Amino acid sequence: MAKTLLIFGGSGFIGSYIVRRLSKLGFRIIIPTSKPSKSKHLKLSGSVGQVLPIKLNFKNFNEIKKIMNKSDIIINLKTVWSESKNNSYKKNIFDFNKLIIDNIKDSKIDKYIYFSGIGTSINSSSKRTIEIARVENYIISNLKNYSIIRPSIVIGSSDKFISKLSAIIKLSLLIPIFGSGKNKIQPTFVDDVALAVEKLILKKINDNKIYELGGNLILSYKEVYKLIAKEMNLKRFFFHINFFFAKIGVYFIEKLPIDLLTTEQLELFKEDNLVSGNYSTYKNLEIQPKDTKQLIKKIIKNLE
Repeated sequence: MAKTLLIFGGSGFIGSYIVRRLSKLGFRIIIPTSKPSKSKHLKLSGSVGQVLPIKLNFKNFNEIKKIMNKSDIIINLKTVWSESKNNSYKKNIFDFNKLIIDNIKDSKIDKYIYFSGIGTSINSSSKRTIEIARVENYIISNLKNYSIIRPSIVIGSSDKFISKLSAIIKLSLLIPIFGSGKNKIQPTFVDDVALAVEKLILKKINDNKIYELGGNLILSYKEVYKLIAKEMNLKRFFFHINFFFAKIGVYFIEKLPIDLLTTEQLELFKEDNLVSGNYSTYKNLEIQPKDTKQLIKKIIKNLE
């Protein structure tokens, strides 16, 4: 009998790639979502009834628990990038995951795979990152059947990094760079991340490790901007903007009905986003990451 996989955030960018890979392996996949209409396309990833997006009220944990108890493996990509008075990072990230983890402890679920990100630390200046770090610590202290995945910036067709930057560079002659632009990133291909999840599940062992997933190339933010402009055959002028003033600008951008940049995302530009060498990597999963520069070129070509 096919195992049942429950994916929170399964209709998102990374989640959709995971669904495509694991549906080919015969898993029955449940995707809880508040908007099932946005996940209908994923049904085509498998045979009839194999991939099932279901409407779920995430505030009703009895509903969540009922679905979890019918699952063998749980993957959680669900996160938030902003908070309000009634929906804090603590409530939407830590409290939500604590309920899931506490239920897993009392169940026969084979494995819990949790997505965070490179640089996650309890000492972070970001309130969001601190709550994610608290989740990691709670997982490590309470579960014996987990894997934590910390990817660097994830790129691929329709991603929210290269695609957004390309749109800005295409439309504007002047391109702002936050801070010095020297902070470095290690972009990784979305399907390499999905392959890592596939291997972790097929290994059928609970190694209880953190995996930092970064691509084969380290670039500064400024180098990424210049590479995109070069591939688009556009001459652009780059100027640096102090983080203090950038934060003021982003504060007002967040008030607009556009998904451009949040204050929490701005925080990521302040530090390097690189594999630390302290945790497991693609190498431990016998995965050779795709060539980052070629990926960026391909993404830009597909956008034209």
